[in-house]
Amino acid sequence: MKRHISILCVLLLILSLFMFGCNTATDDTATPDTPTTDTETSDPVTDTPQTEPDTGDETVELTLWASPDTDQWVFDFHEQFMNDNPHITLNIIMKESGEDAGNMFYQSVATGDAPDLAIFSPAVMDTVAMAGLVAPLDEYFTSWDEGSYYVQALLDNFTYNGVLYALPYTGSTMMFGYNKALFEAAGLDKPPDTWDEALEYAKILTDPDNNVSGYAILALEWTEWFFQYYVWQAGGDLTKRNEDDTLTLTFTDPAVITAAKYYQELLTSKVAQSDLTMDFGALVQAFAQGKIAMMPFATDWVGWAMEEGAKYEDIGLAPFPAGPSGLRTSSGGVGCWGINATSPKEVQDAAWEYIKAYNSRESIIDYLSWRKNTQGVVNPIVLPRSDMTLSDIGVTDPNMIAAIAAVAADIRFDEFYGKGSVGSYVDMAVQKIIAAPAADPLPIFQEQQDLATNEALDDFNDSILNGG
Repeated sequence: MKRHISILCVLLLILSLFMFGCNTATDDTATPDTPTTDTETSDPVTDTPQTEPDTGDETVELTLWASPDTDQWVFDFHEQFMNDNPHITLNIIMKESGEDAGNMFYQSVATGDAPDLAIFSPAVMDTVAMAGLVAPLDEYFTSWDEGSYYVQALLDNFTYNGVLYALPYTGSTMMFGYNKALFEAAGLDKPPDTWDEALEYAKILTDPDNNVSGYAILALEWTEWFFQYYVWQAGGDLTKRNEDDTLTLTFTDPAVITAAKYYQELLTSKVAQSDLTMDFGALVQAFAQGKIAMMPFATDWVGWAMEEGAKYEDIGLAPFPAGPSGLRTSSGGVGCWGINATSPKEVQDAAWEYIKAYNSRESIIDYLSWRKNTQGVVNPIVLPRSDMTLSDIGVTDPNMIAAIAAVAADIRFDEFYGKGSVGSYVDMAVQKIIAAPAADPLPIFQEQQDLATNEALDDFNDSILNGG
């Protein structure tokens, strides 16, 4: 399952290591996976304009990272890109998908062998930008004739101190997944509308004799990922983004405690998965095989679940059940393209030319259409541009489209602010309340907030106020 784990994770995912999946059958975010080439180049072009690079005799080498997984479309794109841009050569460095790409990028910047451009997870983009590892994109973006089509809310998510550091790419919407076949067998004809109703449904659906759990949560790792949705649905947040982009921790917000107690109730009611050591991949596999009836489920996991044995007609997607605040808030996460700030200016210019070509309306539609035609499925993903629709990429199921439209009414295009720096402390708190479902969650979250304050908060805020 490791090759799927990159979906909406708190990782920096470089090119084919990214987003919301590395699997060639389900990844709807195309990535430049081509074999490593050791192309000899002449001296770099200098004084290259940002929007119209020099197309003279000298060449610029653009270094990319890739994983062993690849699609033929990507090979074709690279060939066409170099034909269209003869002054740019592509040097592809292969990296294993299972490696920690975030640490790899930080370390490679320090050693001087980082790639010249990358796709980042939104959970770490603020940290990467404030560390000065990616270059500002404002001058490039404002001169691009396709820039006006980008969704402003997504651009805002990658803007810090008024500066745009990344270009949004495709991604997924987090929804509430339910197994239609299990629902029908239990006499349930619609997804739950509220947390309380979801708990009652889970009691009906749980079948220990057949190893069926009514509800699933992340319990072993990355627990803050799912948990944040329940905090939002309870009417609060785990952190606050201040007007100056600094961070305030709110781990003890009443909504956090409400969400924690709901988690604990799922456990004490014995409707959550009995094996709390199941990792993310194992949960999705169990859902696909009819062993989990309900769980948070991203739109770009549909193909993955089908690979694991699910029938398309059995995969139900709906807005989250409303929390006690009446909110159903979830997130629509997209990856983002960034340019290495330490690369020479002429290489940054070449990187922007690559990003423009890869993110054109024509390229995105062509790749996703290729996936459907060759691999039989295209996930109902988040599109970053207003001049594209799901029907453009082959998603025509009216029920799926209607569910996604309903979720869009209450969605955030981010995760809790500062997650890349303080998410591990939330993760620890959630793991502790899962391990002790009868415990008072307030002191547990207070303890982790105090640790995060002492160990991470000042560094984050200093990087914001002092520019890294």
